Amino acid sequence: MPRFTVHVRDEWLTVSCRDPGCTVQRLGLEALRRYAKNKPDNGGIGSAKDTRFVARRCQGLGLLDPDDAVEDVLEENDFVELVIEGDTMSPDFIPSQPAPSHLYPSRTCPVSYLLLDGNGLTSADLVNLGKGLYKIKLTPEAENKVVQSRELLDTIVKENKGRYRSTDH
Repeated sequence: MPRFTVHVRDEWLTVSCRDPGCTVQRLGLEALRRYAKNKPDNGGIGSAKDTRFVARRCQGLGLLDPDDAVEDVLEENDFVELVIEGDTMSPDFIPSQPAPSHLYPSRTCPVSYLLLDGNGLTSADLVNLGKGLYKIKLTPEAENKVVQSRELLDTIVKENKGRYRSTDH
């Protein structure tokens, strides 16, 4: 089933089209419905079906006719921008880089590296990794340990030696 990523205001939504004859209008209405459903105040949208919008294909910013069948004008996994009447399309809109949502903090690209040696990882390090504050690298010693472990496993498999084997007495 074809899926599309639709940008509505500050959110990116994945919308599928089960019906092969699904129109651009129907795709847009489903995206608006999902957008409103996930906003505390319905995103300021009273009713999706009463909301007027234009749809553009993000690649090339081509305007889409609401009556066109999706299969005729879009490719699977295409990106679509919906602009609600009264809103304006942001001049700095870049389809390949979704804008940060107000629900989640903006992430910056980490500059520092956290070196993993197999021994010194702390809880604070894990939290900071989860926040995206660091990139990770293995120390040369840790890389050697990984290589040695792999070689040991290859030897065990090659020689058909099981480490955990039941023995008959």
